[in-house]
Amino acid sequence: MAQDFLLELVQSKLDAFCDQKREELTSISEDLIPLIDYTQALLSGGKRFRALFCYWSFAAQHSSPVTEDQLSIDSPIVGVAAALEMFHAAALVHDDLLDQSDTRRGSPAIHKRFETLHKQNQYVGSSERFGVAGSVLVGDLMLAWSSEIFGDALLHGVKESAEASCRNEFGKMRFEVMAGQYLDVLEENAAPTRTDGAAVARANRIMLYKTAKYSLEAPLLIGAALAGAKEGSLQQLSDFGIPLGLAFQLRDDVLGVFGDPEITGKPAGDDLREGKRTVLIALTLETLPKSVAKIFEELLISGDIDAEQLDFMRQTIEDSKALEKTERLISEHSYRSIEALAALEISDQGRNALAKLADQVINRAK
Repeated sequence: MAQDFLLELVQSKLDAFCDQKREELTSISEDLIPLIDYTQALLSGGKRFRALFCYWSFAAQHSSPVTEDQLSIDSPIVGVAAALEMFHAAALVHDDLLDQSDTRRGSPAIHKRFETLHKQNQYVGSSERFGVAGSVLVGDLMLAWSSEIFGDALLHGVKESAEASCRNEFGKMRFEVMAGQYLDVLEENAAPTRTDGAAVARANRIMLYKTAKYSLEAPLLIGAALAGAKEGSLQQLSDFGIPLGLAFQLRDDVLGVFGDPEITGKPAGDDLREGKRTVLIALTLETLPKSVAKIFEELLISGDIDAEQLDFMRQTIEDSKALEKTERLISEHSYRSIEALAALEISDQGRNALAKLADQVINRAK
């Protein structure tokens, strides 16, 4: 089955849902139109990894190949995949706000769009606070909408046991990513005050719950659960998804410091300006002499980094061997994931598709 066909269905599902919400919002007030405009703009792009991993995990549970004529916009798996993309978009809205990141995929982040709206219309008060309020509300709406799409997808043609398992995995995903998000915010603020030498361990925990489980493991488990997979199969999928999710985030951390802005859609060194406490940064700080670590920490905390300082921080990361260690970790996690994939009792169609997706995750440039 052509992968593009699934993505077209997911996009059509999201567009149809947003069209419906646009009518409902407009019936309340024309002033609500920016809420849906900004939502649809964010939903129109992205790598769609979550939808794809969810779908191929679902398809892999079937003994015979899944074909295009077996899918439609109303298929439960299409709705579930669309719900995951809506949830991911909501997480991006809140993440950009928490990180004070001004761009997303080369365009203004949602809170910056609301700031611009405030300025263009010459509203009173703070445009920045208006941007914060608007993005919080849009993110909250999208979280609610993801649950609505998910719930509707399970209403028809899904066995009761599969529905219960699917709902359980979806609920666990939402809980874990919020826990990981808070730990991330906490670490950015608390790390300079901690002297326990456990920064790398904390960064790994954050990476596991904020990204690895929700980006890769959860979509795999949700798709398989929808297909009726048993507990043993779900555990095997976790063995594949978690190390791949860790490799995914570690690659993201490297791109956040060394990525090409023309490709990533984010400013050069954005993670450093945002003071992110990634595994890459923790590995850097644990090996630096105290005098250099102090300078590095001060720059990380300041958030106001010029081009020369950015070059210094990048060079420091390389000289500390943290970049080399992170690349080695990516290779180790990737190997574990590929080994686990080979051991899965799934269809050849699903295994081949998941292997290609894993390669895209590991070797991506954005």
